[in-house]
Amino acid sequence: MKFNRFTALALTAIMSASAAVSCGEKKIISDSSSITPDSSQIIMDDEEHLGENKIKADLLETVSANDTVFTLNSVISPENVEDEGCRYVYFDVNIKNNSDSAYTLSTLNNFYIITEDGTEIFSDIRTQLYAVSNFKENSFFSDPFEIPANGEFKGIIGGFLLNKNVKKFTVGFYPTKDSPRDKDDVMVIDLTSDNIKAPDASVMK
Repeated sequence: MKFNRFTALALTAIMSASAAVSCGEKKIISDSSSITPDSSQIIMDDEEHLGENKIKADLLETVSANDTVFTLNSVISPENVEDEGCRYVYFDVNIKNNSDSAYTLSTLNNFYIITEDGTEIFSDIRTQLYAVSNFKENSFFSDPFEIPANGEFKGIIGGFLLNKNVKKFTVGFYPTKDSPRDKDDVMVIDLTSDNIKAPDASVMK
């Protein structure tokens, strides 16, 4: 069977099914500095050092860890697109691989959002299906996406269902490199709703 972007989306849908919740539902954690992902994440339950090394950054600031150099260029949300009171949110990123081996990442395993009240948000298949239909193929990359050896990935990934009333939130990225469970390092960017912009017309179909 040929493995293509739609096959990848189908696999993501299966992984997401057991954890899917509506936009208004919350998963509260007692301390946002120690994230506990749900069972849909590719991670062992007994890991004790999840996000132990927190690397804080600003929007457009480049940070590095685990042979990975990361920049969150922008957070985008198509105008007039809502689902149960939530906007569809995507990340425009640069991810540079300083190692000699290519590897794959996914929005589901490597990225999350936490809102100011502790609501924990993971990738939602509905947003990926929308993006495949509405973003240009060379602009949006569905899960999983490849980071080339000694190279750089540039593109739009996602997405997430973010309540339109959220004012402050944090984006987290685990630079797992070639081991999906290697989550000691986490890069975090604090943002506000003012940072969310409409996508440039050039990336839309």
